[in-house]
Amino acid sequence: MMNILRRALRIIALIIALIAFPVTTILYLIWPSRLLKERMSNGWRQFWWALYGTIAICNVTLKVAVFVVYRLFNTADTTPVITREGVCPATYRSSEDFYKLTGVEFPELEMVDSLYYDDMCINPNTYYEYKFVAKEGLSRSFYRGLDQACESDPAHWQSDKERAIYEYCIYPDTTPVDRSRGSCDRMVTMDDGSEVVDWDGSYITVEIRSDTITLREGWSR
Repeated sequence: MMNILRRALRIIALIIALIAFPVTTILYLIWPSRLLKERMSNGWRQFWWALYGTIAICNVTLKVAVFVVYRLFNTADTTPVITREGVCPATYRSSEDFYKLTGVEFPELEMVDSLYYDDMCINPNTYYEYKFVAKEGLSRSFYRGLDQACESDPAHWQSDKERAIYEYCIYPDTTPVDRSRGSCDRMVTMDDGSEVVDWDGSYITVEIRSDTITLREGWSR
């Protein structure tokens, strides 16, 4: 019974070793200086010792390096970077641009602020943000158009009536977006054949809050 238990423990230890240290374990199993002690000269034994030791050291060094890099990434300063200098011009600026982007008629707009944001994470979220105001204010007919869009295009338009916020989001399949010509979201095919929105990559959002319209052109992973 004890012999069977020891043999089982050896097999389990070997499996764990093969998973954790595959190269060094395999070398250990086929190490000629162990299997062919009687027929191997001292020179060949030293050669295989050196080869085994070198690969073992490289294996351990690689694992330590991976651990150190992982720790550095997770303890690095990830304070977001926000800058208002040298911000790229907005792709969508005019009422016509916003109509093509969202399918909603916007009034004439004036840009009042812009910035670039980078969250400095391993899986980054970066975006350019542009704030607009309507030159002649936002009319009731404009808000009626937003309500209609939320009903007819709920995949892209959402509203929070309590906070008086309207939000639009798209993961564009073409740039610049022109919904009037059939532009829509990027799609990816899943293993079961179904198609879902490709959230990995560029995105565009529009938020209407109070009298301010905020456009974000971003990229996330």
